[in-house]
Amino acid sequence: MKIGIIGAGNIGGNPTRRLTALGHDVSVADSRGPHTLTALAEGTGATPVPVG
Repeated sequence: MKIGIIGAGNIGGNPTRRLTALGHDVSVADSRGPHTLTALAEGTGATPVPVG
């Protein structure tokens, strides 16, 4: 399933980790931009995307 999550803090980061571990295709965004999501993306396989 393709899933989009806005927010990468505790609220958005935990579902990102869980859903990617279950094999879902997760895109994650936050207000600071995709360049701030590299650690989360590398650790989970999620795709960082811009908001908008």
